[in-house]
Amino acid sequence: MDRSRIDLHTHTTCSDGALTPVELVRKAHAAGLRAVAVTDHDTVAGVAAAQAAGASLGIEVVPGVELSVTVEGAEYHLLGYGMELSDGRFQDYLGRFRRQRAERAEQMVDHLRALGVALSFDDVLAQASGDALGRPHVASALVAAGHVATPQEAFERYLGNCGPAFVPKPSFPAEAALDLVHAAGGVAVLAHPGHWTSDAVLMHLIRSGLDGIETVHPSHDDTLTRYYRRIARDFVLLETGGSDYHGTRPTDEAAFGRYTVPYRRLERLYRHQARRLADA
Repeated sequence: MDRSRIDLHTHTTCSDGALTPVELVRKAHAAGLRAVAVTDHDTVAGVAAAQAAGASLGIEVVPGVELSVTVEGAEYHLLGYGMELSDGRFQDYLGRFRRQRAERAEQMVDHLRALGVALSFDDVLAQASGDALGRPHVASALVAAGHVATPQEAFERYLGNCGPAFVPKPSFPAEAALDLVHAAGGVAVLAHPGHWTSDAVLMHLIRSGLDGIETVHPSHDDTLTRYYRRIARDFVLLETGGSDYHGTRPTDEAAFGRYTVPYRRLERLYRHQARRLADA
C-alpha cells in the first residue's frame, strides 16, 4: 500500500461532517494515507482528538480550519494550516464566529416559522454534534421533522442563496482572514478555486498574501487541475489538495482516498511556514 499520499481537506462532526475526528483518522489509516488535515468550518475543536488518534495509528494529523471569507461581497473559502491553536486572537475570532453562526441559524428558523414551517432552534441543535452550526444542520432538521425528503430539497425550497429562509453569513474580508492565519503562524490556501473564482479575485488574493491554492479537488477536472497547477508555478504558490470529505454526500466515499496529493506537498508547506515565521 502506497503511504506517500495525503488528504489536506476533510471535515468532522465538529462542523458539518458525519464522522468524529477519531473515526476520520481511522478511515485515513484504512485508506493507507500518511497524513490527513482536519479542516472543519470555522472551528479547530476536532484537532486535538484527531492528533491523539493519529499518534496511536501512525497517521500525521495537520491542524487546519476552513474559513468563510468575502471579496467584494462574494463568499470564498480559505484553508488555514499549522496555526498555533492557542493563539488568543485566532481563538477570539473563532469564538465570535461560532456565536454568529448560531445567531444566523436562529434567524433561519425564524424565517421558516414565518413561512409556516414548524421548526425550533432546538431541532437544529439536535442535528449538530459540533460547535459550528450551518445551513446543513438546518437542512437536516427539516428532513428530521418531515418537512422535506432530503437536504437537497431543503436547500432548493428554503435555504439556497435565493431561498425564502436564506440568511447571509457575516462578512469577513479575505485580507483580514489572511492576516489572522498568518498572525497565528499558519499558512493560507484558497480552497476549491474552481468554485467560480474569477482570475481577478484570484490575483487579488495573491496580492493580499495568499500562500497557496488547492489544485486537487473533486470539483476540478483534469483541465482545471492543470490550469491551477500552472498558476501555482507561475506565482510560486503552494499546491495542496484533498477530498473535501464530509461523509454526508453521495460522492464522498468515492472521493476519499482518491483525491490526494503526495507527502512532499506537505513538506514544502512546512518549509514555507518556517520561512514565514523566521521573517516575522
